[in-house]
Amino acid sequence: MTALPAVTSLHALLAGRPAEAACEVEIGCGNGHFLAAYAADRRDTLLIGIDLKAHRCRRAQEKADKRGFTHVHILQGAAEVFIRDLPPRSVDAFHIYFPDPWPKSRHRKRRFFTGENLQVLVDRLRPGGRLHFGTDFFDYYLQAKVLVALHPLLRLTSEPAPQPVLSSIYGQRFTEAEKAIRIFTAERSALPDDQGQQDKDQRQVDRDVQANEDR
Repeated sequence: MTALPAVTSLHALLAGRPAEAACEVEIGCGNGHFLAAYAADRRDTLLIGIDLKAHRCRRAQEKADKRGFTHVHILQGAAEVFIRDLPPRSVDAFHIYFPDPWPKSRHRKRRFFTGENLQVLVDRLRPGGRLHFGTDFFDYYLQAKVLVALHPLLRLTSEPAPQPVLSSIYGQRFTEAEKAIRIFTAERSALPDDQGQQDKDQRQVDRDVQANEDR
């Protein structure tokens, strides 16, 4: 079975599902290593992977199909478009692991994790929903964490990201190379966090900034 043809298939995929049905999304699923490992313990959850490249989508869907994971669906398309097609408050968790860091300063505007896209993700998360983000690129990690820490409906938590994140190609590659992988998890709250929590998050951001300056 090949990957679903386009992000417009999302509407057909969600049609008829109860509004409260569990759903998680991986943005930039690549060849599907994470979803294939993660799906075994999430059989009651609709797992959607999105990637821009067709050959990666085919490989990811094939991995799921070979394991009989009928709850895993891979969609091809631009993540920026896909997340806007999701219904509000319909997602229990977003997974974003090792996105293109666009390391050159003039290219950073191309990064997926921007304030605008973050707001869309927050709008699509259910209260209590999780946002998992991981990268080997410290500058990108810092940018994403600052944006999350400053958002009134997100709270950084001590919850670790799912272990299968290290099963992806990049996760394996960076682990074998003993390269630092930085991951954070944030939770969407129903109401803006109180000032005390925001101050705590800001202190953590300040520590990260200082660590980067000390390098």
